[in-house]
Amino acid sequence: MKHALLSLSDRTGAEALARALAAHGVTLWATEGTRVALATAGIESRAVSELVGQGAWLGGRVKTLHPSLLGGVLARRFEVQDMNDLQERGAPAFDLVACTLYPFESLAEDVPWEQVIETIDVGGVTLLRAAAKNCRDVAILSDPAQYEAVIAALPEGPTAEQRVKLARAAFERTALYDAAIARRFQRHAGDDGPPATWLTGLRKARTLRYGENPHQEAALYGLEVEAVLEGRELSYNNLVDLDAAAALVHEFAGPACVIVKHNEPSGVGRGERAFDAFTRAFEADALSAFGGVVAFNVEVDAAAAEALAKPFLECVAAPSFQPKAIELLAAKKNLRLVRAHAPAEPRWQARPLGEGALVQGMRPDAPGMKLEVASRRAPTPEEMEALLFAWTVVGRARSNAIVLARADRTIGIGSGQTSRIDAVEVALMKARRSDHDTRGAVLASDRFFPFGDWVAPARAAGITCAIQPGGSLRDAESIAACDEAGLGLVLTGRRLFRH
Repeated sequence: MKHALLSLSDRTGAEALARALAAHGVTLWATEGTRVALATAGIESRAVSELVGQGAWLGGRVKTLHPSLLGGVLARRFEVQDMNDLQERGAPAFDLVACTLYPFESLAEDVPWEQVIETIDVGGVTLLRAAAKNCRDVAILSDPAQYEAVIAALPEGPTAEQRVKLARAAFERTALYDAAIARRFQRHAGDDGPPATWLTGLRKARTLRYGENPHQEAALYGLEVEAVLEGRELSYNNLVDLDAAAALVHEFAGPACVIVKHNEPSGVGRGERAFDAFTRAFEADALSAFGGVVAFNVEVDAAAAEALAKPFLECVAAPSFQPKAIELLAAKKNLRLVRAHAPAEPRWQARPLGEGALVQGMRPDAPGMKLEVASRRAPTPEEMEALLFAWTVVGRARSNAIVLARADRTIGIGSGQTSRIDAVEVALMKARRSDHDTRGAVLASDRFFPFGDWVAPARAAGITCAIQPGGSLRDAESIAACDEAGLGLVLTGRRLFRH
């Protein structure tokens, strides 16, 4: 190596890299900010302005966009004309380029639009792409994490395999960067409807032990998991269940607990304390809760931890854990504790479909729900509270879904059924299995009942009220059956399918 170009917004590790290059006789060239930083550390470098004929201009927008500099990055050593062109200009051929981009992704949402625009890196992205394209001759460093391996390779120079891997990383970096910019423009434009282009760009956060099954490789992308205690590494299935549990538990304002098993809620409870909420959620269906994932929307204290330590559970998620709670739960060999706050749900969500994706708006974007009492008997205030609680839970269960509940707990959940009447029977079966008294409880359905056949088993179990979207051609049949049975029936006008 003879010449290296450094243009660094993030100067982590820059001093070590520059000293190593200089020690191997490499001439350092640097943009102004990087050059000043190196000089402060006692490292000499030549200014890029020597090549381009002037310093930064247009208010700093143009620093490296010049043929003499970009030519030194793109020149092919095996093309005689390329090297003659460089010689005519007196420009060096760069063997290494280290470039980190302006921190666009870390911009807060409320910064002025003018600042957003000026934080878009143009020259840096151009350098990365140019050097990556010419990876046959140039090593491109786009992340300080790469410096150590390249420093170790300096005596012989980075191998062809190393340069290709570095080039791939550079293109991945520019892809992520451009995706972040495009998403910011999409939000700023505020267009109605699904975006014209669905943009994804997620960096691998961790490799997982395996996927849904041991023979499947898996990894987590785009987010870090803040594990407080990880007796055994979090699995793919753990993370799916944690996401489902956190999404549901944070729909409640007061202290609440959700237990999820195989991406389905098995029990949901509310109370004045985390202990009360967990006890009600666990007792809702203790058999299904075995090996489940638990989520709270409040801090886990020592009392809750003592209760959590008794059954076998996979994971516990909460905004925080008291030190005593962590101490108590650390005794559970394979239990994981994860710090999880209310998730910020985006406006749109995507689901893979072969090589493509299905995109839909999130549920909060739907029109406001309108409650209509369709039966002669109106629910009491206490029953209405229970109905709304059950309605919240049924929206997070798999369709077809039925939830039996009281105001502070579920007592039976039938979900993922191919028949709605089967979902009713499963919910009632689970309630009976857990010895719950269903008299005075309420029922929620995520879709309309196509027939009135659900009323008879609900009435026999002592259910007093039900809530469902309505909209069936045979709504009148269900309403008439409820009136005959003395059940209250509330229609929401909104379906909550979750396939």
